[in-house]
Amino acid sequence: MPTGGRKAALDEHLNALWYFLRNGCAWRALPDEFGYWFTIYQYFNRLSLNGFFDWFHEQLLLGKDAEVVFEDSTHCKVHQHANGCKDRAAQAVGRSRGGLNTKIHAVCDALLRLAGKLVLTGGNVSDFTAAPDLTADLHDCVVTGDKGFDSREHRRDLRSRGCEPCIPSRKNTKCPEPYDEDLYRARHCIENLFQRLKVYRRVATRYEKTSRMFLALVLCSVAATYDQFSLWGSM
Repeated sequence: MPTGGRKAALDEHLNALWYFLRNGCAWRALPDEFGYWFTIYQYFNRLSLNGFFDWFHEQLLLGKDAEVVFEDSTHCKVHQHANGCKDRAAQAVGRSRGGLNTKIHAVCDALLRLAGKLVLTGGNVSDFTAAPDLTADLHDCVVTGDKGFDSREHRRDLRSRGCEPCIPSRKNTKCPEPYDEDLYRARHCIENLFQRLKVYRRVATRYEKTSRMFLALVLCSVAATYDQFSLWGSM
């Protein structure tokens, strides 16, 4: 991919991305040995604009092999430099008790592999509101979630695709539905995935102005957690 008057070296850019994700530095603060920072930024920005990360997202999905999956969300604090996007509707930033946040909604299997597409929302969006988009690709499996996913619509949507919800009912529910308590104890798998993602400081705190670029960095962090950077070689 020609950038900056020369053909970009993919290995150099991947090394810069790894350093960038792990240390959480600004684009301008990348060490000089990785090359000119704006060339590296433009490389990944153009990949995102051209739909590469949409394809990359599909490659990271587990498919229909999972028998049990776990759904949940995590908050990422929004840095002040992440403000200023012209299209605020597509920014996926909302105000909660802790200030401005972005929520990462994810669903994974017991081996921490993605079973459905990641969904970004504002921090003030409830879990069951994002659940239809989060679980749209799931079929014939058990879906385990916490009380934040307790809604009749969500349970009905899952069962229409052959999925069995393992979700405890809220305390104020008049007729609580039964669920497998032993299976529910394994819900820590999704928390483990979030813990691995937030090792990368660029994901733990959101600095990107657009949700498009932030999602691209989250996907790269997911790939790094189970060593799938070999996918870059097929572009």
